[in-house]
Amino acid sequence: MPGKVSSRTENRRDSEAWGRFCAEVKRSTRMTGIGAGLIATFAYPSWIAFDYLVEPSSADEILILRLLLTIPVAACTLLLIFSPFGRARPELLMLGISFFINVGIALMLVAVETHYAAYALGMSLTMYAAAFLLIWSPVYTVALAGLSLTFLTAALAFSDPIATDAVATIYFYFGTACALSFLGQYYRERSAWSEFEVRDALEREQERSSLLLRELDRHSHEDALTGLANRRAWDAALDRECARAARGDHQLAVLLCDLDQLKLINDQLGHPVGDTVLKSVGRLLRDHARESDVIARIGGDEFGILSPGADLLEGTELGERLRATIESETTAASGLGGVTVSVGVADWEGGDDSAETMMLRADRRLYRAKVSRNVVCAGDPPGFV
Repeated sequence: MPGKVSSRTENRRDSEAWGRFCAEVKRSTRMTGIGAGLIATFAYPSWIAFDYLVEPSSADEILILRLLLTIPVAACTLLLIFSPFGRARPELLMLGISFFINVGIALMLVAVETHYAAYALGMSLTMYAAAFLLIWSPVYTVALAGLSLTFLTAALAFSDPIATDAVATIYFYFGTACALSFLGQYYRERSAWSEFEVRDALEREQERSSLLLRELDRHSHEDALTGLANRRAWDAALDRECARAARGDHQLAVLLCDLDQLKLINDQLGHPVGDTVLKSVGRLLRDHARESDVIARIGGDEFGILSPGADLLEGTELGERLRATIESETTAASGLGGVTVSVGVADWEGGDDSAETMMLRADRRLYRAKVSRNVVCAGDPPGFV
């Protein structure tokens, strides 16, 4: 069963990769088609100079053919550039451009008198260009060859008889071009697909590595149990906010919260219940603190709240609100009379104050709160230095 699941997964990945490859080929075909169409729109009628040089007696008739066949070539090019169909099905429009060029050359072949090889070579060049400029499916090369051969055969059948050696020359040139173009196209598509697979595998590996690095970075700043910031993230945020407060005289409050009963819960109800309590308290702190606050688990049963913009009074009010919320809403250890927290609060005092001194003040006040438990302490006893 695992083997079948793995096989389906691989098939799905291959299918997705092939879809991306086809989309890439489609974009490439459209851009190549636009360039080829623009060149053909101007070059196709310009080659009349060649006609007057090698077939002056037929040049006027050929000029009309060139001008008339330039119209559908230009139309296909405009559709490639501006229409949604050109973006959705560029292969068909590129096929149309190539086919109309060959239609014109086929009609020129039955109009000339002697230089059949030169025009047959021109028809062959369309096949070679399609094979070696495009990475589209060989199916389109076969379609172009089939349509061109069909029209060429019809044109020769309904024209004045042409010498057998001339017909043989035409079919030899064009038939050889069709065969070589198909082989070249098949090789180019396989080669392009192989290169795409290697590139796609490398990009997927790079994406996986990037995701892994982001995940590792997240874990390095996140407490695994509660999903809150960890001590490393707390220290970085505290240093950052203290530096900001020192530069701009901003208010800043720090709250240290300690669970009063965690050891008792672990001893009597087990560590899984203790973990549940920690997660519940972490969720309540996150849900009831201010949106701009940094909430972290900075020790086994100790949480920290960093409140930028809050003074000592606002920090104390926040601490009291959080203490009351935890006391009223935490039920995971109701068998022990509920869960409570003690809170110590300190604020930025300016001057020579620092992250270390703020934490020392908050920790000292937390220690005083722990004496009574389930209280908030935001000051020092009279006469304390």
